[in-house]
Amino acid sequence: MKAMLRLERGTANAADTLRRHAPLADEIGADAMDVDVERADLLLSGALVAVNEERAMAGMAFRLLDRFGWREQDFCYSPNVRYAETLEPPSGPPANRLVIQRADQELGWEGATHGSGLTPDRHLEIEPAEGDVVARLFVTVPAATIAGTVEALEPWLARVEPAAVGVDRGRVALLFLACADLRTEAERLGLGPVETDRIEADADHVIETATAADGTTLWLRRGADPVSRYWPGIIEIRELVIDPSYPD
Repeated sequence: MKAMLRLERGTANAADTLRRHAPLADEIGADAMDVDVERADLLLSGALVAVNEERAMAGMAFRLLDRFGWREQDFCYSPNVRYAETLEPPSGPPANRLVIQRADQELGWEGATHGSGLTPDRHLEIEPAEGDVVARLFVTVPAATIAGTVEALEPWLARVEPAAVGVDRGRVALLFLACADLRTEAERLGLGPVETDRIEADADHVIETATAADGTTLWLRRGADPVSRYWPGIIEIRELVIDPSYPD
């Protein structure tokens, strides 16, 4: 099972929201944390033990309901769609909503992305103007907790000022609007010597990539997404196809 606990973001920027909620993520044992344009989510996983699905979800939810001030009757299982959610706001901030789904369903804003393998591979949305170029920076930091990851991320937060961030323990994806071309952005971020490449899918867009020696990877997205105006095109249902005939 997977759980998504939605938290308040308010008017704070993504970096400040990360700093504020990272200790809470570790307190409740979250696997990951996402901050998007209008949201902040803690993602947790659980196992289906030898009970039925409804009881398993209720068992996973119990400590979260108690921690944030929900009543048990505020949490409802829907057998027709096989997920459970809170139907009322809690009495204790900063939580807003709790959803638990079986493992083979998408949860909240999770989904397959072009970045699978780089992780975090959940999709995060920002709202670029038509002429904007959106960048995604994948970073690995030496940390074993969410709070430690956010603390180690501080130099990158200062350089990037992200609009959205996805955090796994030790691994991060930051989304921001690019100010220049790929190589200039890589130099601005201090990536040092980089290898550049591009990914062309069977869609009207190109993802330009720069990878530093330490594995830090920068993507710039150019072109129109045929399904969604949000980058990085992770709402597309087609698989990524890289044709070897494309020039470097």
